[in-house]
Amino acid sequence: MLNHPSLHGLDDTEAVLDWTKLESLMDDIYASKTGCPSYPLLTLLRSLLLGIWYKLSDEQLASSLARDLLFRRFCRHELSSDIPDATTLGRFRQQLVDHDLWERLLGEVNRQLEDKHIIMSEGRVNIIDATPVEAAQSGPGTGVDGKPTKDGEAGWHVKQDSRGKLKSTYGFSEHTGGFIHRQKVTPGNVYDSWERDTLLLGDEIELYADAAYSSAETRDKLVRFGIEDRVQRKGYRNHPLSAVDHQRNKEIAVTRSGGERPFATYKRLYGLARTRFIGLDKNLTFYGLAAMASNIRKGAKFLSLYGIREPASTG
Repeated sequence: MLNHPSLHGLDDTEAVLDWTKLESLMDDIYASKTGCPSYPLLTLLRSLLLGIWYKLSDEQLASSLARDLLFRRFCRHELSSDIPDATTLGRFRQQLVDHDLWERLLGEVNRQLEDKHIIMSEGRVNIIDATPVEAAQSGPGTGVDGKPTKDGEAGWHVKQDSRGKLKSTYGFSEHTGGFIHRQKVTPGNVYDSWERDTLLLGDEIELYADAAYSSAETRDKLVRFGIEDRVQRKGYRNHPLSAVDHQRNKEIAVTRSGGERPFATYKRLYGLARTRFIGLDKNLTFYGLAAMASNIRKGAKFLSLYGIREPASTG
């Protein structure tokens, strides 16, 4: 294959992980020894990640794999090799759904980033938050069979904006925290605070969150875990926030706002302000892949800026 500086644009992404460890987690996919040989699982996984990084549909991704030498190099496609089509890519993604693999894959990515000291494993701070994502099918129309086309597994998310106006979104809620350690996709009508325990790591020294997570239960749990409470307070009817709490919220907001960065990455860089698929399980896996994509690129940026500090030898 040709060699040119433009073909090395993903070298940092390549170098930040031992990709074979991800491949081993997918061994159960296509385990049958009968039928035609499939594409290598790692090739298909890398392809889906490219689709997220470059905001491509499966059809666009298949076309790019055929003509883009950078994509071919990253996915290990020789110039003469066949390229997976959109249907193949979609079937592979469904296999990830069926085998419930996204959490294990994300966990392995994060484990390797921790081993290389790109993600802190000691003295870490956790920032949790949630954001609405419009459903791919959210309108009132019906299909040719007369049934509603609206995604039946989504729900209405109602939130007050910075000007005090209520904004309604029919879709899902994306719950995540910090350097995406944990993540959950729920119907939009699930309150942010209901997924608090999903996003808690248990070993963080501080938890930052907005007032949606404020409750006596949250404060008690943080005390039991020995986690510093950096959750913003909220006022109640006849019990407005005190001047002290207003100032506390203002100070917390400086750090807490970092919890919105993953959502900015998803929506602005990856074009994921609207889901691409129908149904909770498919979207849970797809946004799990987006979490992997985001953390891998953050790790690659760290690598390009600072290099990698290899794990200390225990021998």
